[in-house]
Amino acid sequence: MEFKIDSPFVKQLQIGRSQQLYDELTFAFSRTDSKVLRDWGVRSASRLVHLGTRRVGGIAQVVIRGANFGAKEIADLYQALRTNCLGAHIGQRTASAIDSSLIAAHESGQLFQAIGRQLMLDPAGSAPKVLGVFLGFNLGSGGFDGNGGIPDLDLLAGIGYHRSPLTHSIVAGILAEGLILAAVDLASQIHRCLPHDHDPMWDSLARVGRPFAESASISLSAGIAWHLLIDAGMQPAPYHDLPIPLPEEAHQALFATNGLAEGIDAATRSEKVVQLPTHLDHQGNDQQSTGEMVVERIVQTVKQASDELRETFSKWLH
Repeated sequence: MEFKIDSPFVKQLQIGRSQQLYDELTFAFSRTDSKVLRDWGVRSASRLVHLGTRRVGGIAQVVIRGANFGAKEIADLYQALRTNCLGAHIGQRTASAIDSSLIAAHESGQLFQAIGRQLMLDPAGSAPKVLGVFLGFNLGSGGFDGNGGIPDLDLLAGIGYHRSPLTHSIVAGILAEGLILAAVDLASQIHRCLPHDHDPMWDSLARVGRPFAESASISLSAGIAWHLLIDAGMQPAPYHDLPIPLPEEAHQALFATNGLAEGIDAATRSEKVVQLPTHLDHQGNDQQSTGEMVVERIVQTVKQASDELRETFSKWLH
């Protein structure tokens, strides 16, 4: 007989195991020294302060980088206008955008190849990290469409509370990472106080908890960042109940700033950070990049079509 997820028998098993886990946790708490629990609480609280300070630093990085990049772009654009090189400047920036996209695709491919190699060489050691990556990202983002996940938990309070500053900001990342690390820390402290015949889940958590939690917290931050950036660019809507009225563009800038800050924090915590340039400097390089070749081919095609059109009109007029 095949039991489905809505089978009363399966539900009863799930309820029974949940009750067993709860009873074992209560038993472990009763045997754990109060000083151990107090120390755990102090560590968890101080960890939240550290996580918040780190992300505020990320926001400062976003603002400084944005200001520097904007100032350079304005200066380059002004210089191009002064020297009548606007077309060449736009072409260079287009080539840089194409090259950066190709670099991102290449690095992503290398990352997935590395994950595959790790799973083949050390399945037992790599599986918790890989599982943490995929579960963390989906929990943080809600999927590649950016619908659901931790930021959209505000919908539990009703549609009128959607886009809350508490869930759609670095605050969500701080609390989520803090809870994951605190749970793993607590599990390590109470494991020795569990009943002798306890659920095997506790042993699995003690064995793979830390590597799983580390990869899950990093990818969870990346997922939250992805969700916020989707909201900033593709699903624009204002924050709910900000203390001061702002134009919609300012709301989207806040979404993007929080998303970038959370993304920077995830990148700095990851073991391998993919460094992508904001633009590529092609000056002094004799060999054309792929982006430059694409732009040149487009320019040549447009010029050829324009010459043919001009020649056709000249024949028709004569």
